[in-house]
Amino acid sequence: MRIRDATETDLGVIRRLLDEQNAFHVDLAPGFFRIGPTGAERIRGVLDDSEAVLLVAEHAGGVVGLAEVRLTRTKDLPVLVQKTYAFLQELYVAEAFRGQGIGTELLHAARAWARDRGAGSIRTAVVPTNDSARRFYAKHGFADTMISLEADI
Repeated sequence: MRIRDATETDLGVIRRLLDEQNAFHVDLAPGFFRIGPTGAERIRGVLDDSEAVLLVAEHAGGVVGLAEVRLTRTKDLPVLVQKTYAFLQELYVAEAFRGQGIGTELLHAARAWARDRGAGSIRTAVVPTNDSARRFYAKHGFADTMISLEADI
């Protein structure tokens, strides 16, 4: 297995993986997610962004997973401690390849990329009912920092 930066030639498989991930999220939280096209322009935008990276995991002759991470800074408000951190926007491994350490390797590579660029921590967001993701991230040292609450009006 090898982790590397994604390239333009990976667009097709990246779109397929993101579409799979989207379908999973729609099943998990249909009130929050919806099926929509994964545009090549969005992916190209990440590839061209010096403050972001799209990593892919190659295994068994093809790309089987991905991670998108972006450098982010705390909002410039006088009451907030200013930090540069990484935000893990996407981490997905095709279902047939889960449980083989590929997600862990993608996460390690995302952390290394962010650390090399001055980030002091990494954050992500998880749907509360995604128990497997919550266990995965807890195993890797992630903990709740802020909880987002929502109510109908």
